[in-house]
Amino acid sequence: MLDMKIKLLPVAYFIAVTGVCFAQNFENVEKPVIPPGRIIMADMKANNPVMYSQYQSGKKQQVTGIVLTSAGGGLFVMGAMFRIIPDGDSGEIKLGSYIIETDGDFSNLRKTGTVFMVAGAIGLSAGIPVWVNGLKKKKQVFQDFKNQYYLSQQPSPYFKMNIYPNRVGIAYVF
Repeated sequence: MLDMKIKLLPVAYFIAVTGVCFAQNFENVEKPVIPPGRIIMADMKANNPVMYSQYQSGKKQQVTGIVLTSAGGGLFVMGAMFRIIPDGDSGEIKLGSYIIETDGDFSNLRKTGTVFMVAGAIGLSAGIPVWVNGLKKKKQVFQDFKNQYYLSQQPSPYFKMNIYPNRVGIAYVF
């Protein structure tokens, strides 16, 4: 078994050297230039209005999700704050130059806090999926456009043989 491995060692060495030889020539292969995102968006708006409208739809959905999530989180926190207000004695509360008379009963405020917490939980539970779906839609349309207009310009994969004075290499260009 060891003899077989020793006999295959020159073959493995040849394969490794050949790989290094044609790997050095990959820098000469032209690859499509993919421009920055802003230019891609301008191309999408000009060349494919249907995809651009789908992208804008995803963007609106994402913004709606962000607003719902933010408002729901704020309502939930405010409701929680209203719920933890302790019962107090009747008396006066000074706010700057204003004096507010209290009777010590904050049950209505607690009920309001409960309503705010429920509304906030609904906003959070509806906003997060809308946000994520909008982001996915936006990214998918962008990637589809990029694949359709830029990556399709790549040449088809092919084998290339490089012959030099001291070496031979085979390259798979993709």
